[in-house]
Amino acid sequence: MLQGKRVLVTGSSQGIGLAAGRAMAAAGARVVFTSERPAHAVPDVEAVRAQYPGCVYQQSDLTRDGEADRLMAAAVAALGGVDVLVNNLGTFREPEFLSLTRKDFDFLFGLNVWSAIAMTQAFVRQSQNAAEAASGKSGGRVLFTTSLNGSRSEPAHTLYDASKGAINALTRQLAIELAPLGITTAAVAPGLVATPLTDFGLQSDPVARQAVVDQIPIRKIASVEDVAGWFVFLASEAAHYATGIVVPVDGGLDAQQMPSRPITEAEKGT
Repeated sequence: MLQGKRVLVTGSSQGIGLAAGRAMAAAGARVVFTSERPAHAVPDVEAVRAQYPGCVYQQSDLTRDGEADRLMAAAVAALGGVDVLVNNLGTFREPEFLSLTRKDFDFLFGLNVWSAIAMTQAFVRQSQNAAEAASGKSGGRVLFTTSLNGSRSEPAHTLYDASKGAINALTRQLAIELAPLGITTAAVAPGLVATPLTDFGLQSDPVARQAVVDQIPIRKIASVEDVAGWFVFLASEAAHYATGIVVPVDGGLDAQQMPSRPITEAEKGT
């Protein structure tokens, strides 16, 4: 589905970003993987590169000023251009509400929201430069990793939920802002996904894990592979007419009003 596509995925040394990049490579794309860690510290990326030689790794700390432009330039140098940007970088770790500080806000919004804005600016600039060089129209696709938390709240996630709400809004706004340039946007909004960041001790506590599973309508915590295929589809020409959309991939959580409630005999009609 992605033969010939050139893709940059931020925050892609593990979890959803790694799985999305791997799935895109399997679909024929050449992919730049990134994180703030050196190449020797990301063995999972190296394994993907060994399987798909057209992929590369670029160390990049997107909390630093000017880093988005530097990363985009490195990706363009490695691939000859970038057709699809996946803004996946982010974290959810934050103090409890009454302990939050401006420093906490600046860090989490800087990582989760500003990095996506800065990378998209860099992507648009390189797209326009490529179009001018070819005397054609710019184009491309910008994808975001958001979360069900952008529309459904969770305790102890004040900044994270607000940041993902911002990403949802950014996905829609940039669809309008960038449409004249031929650039489309979309976001994938997972529910609970099993990643190194979201274990919460669930692997070591079967009772707690089952209590979580019981709240999900299809009774399964998502794997990263359950989510990764959506990035492939949204990056493909099959999705070329879709823009400004946020796709929930959540096992039915968003469709459910509450996880469980006793059903009375009257409601059963007996």
